[in-house]
Amino acid sequence: MATTKTTTKRGQAAKAPTAAPVTKPTADKAQGLKVVPKRPGFRRAGYAFDDPAGSVIPLDDLTDDQYEALTTEPALVTHLVDLEEGAGQAQD
Repeated sequence: MATTKTTTKRGQAAKAPTAAPVTKPTADKAQGLKVVPKRPGFRRAGYAFDDPAGSVIPLDDLTDDQYEALTTEPALVTHLVDLEEGAGQAQD
């Protein structure tokens, strides 16, 4: 039976990683989440990311769970962008 490692190389007790909960930000103006995949065709949270230049998803279209899934996924690069009023797309 295998056991989990509880010490580090120097004999110190290993600490369990603690992650702060990720919450969707709120803002006065329209914002979106720009998502750039590290490899084309990556799928997460009900979205497919094929464009190497990235896709912008309005924050209003994402649930808190989807926002957390996208922003904590190591295969995606994400950042917040301001949306042009009425356009629904970000200007870079």
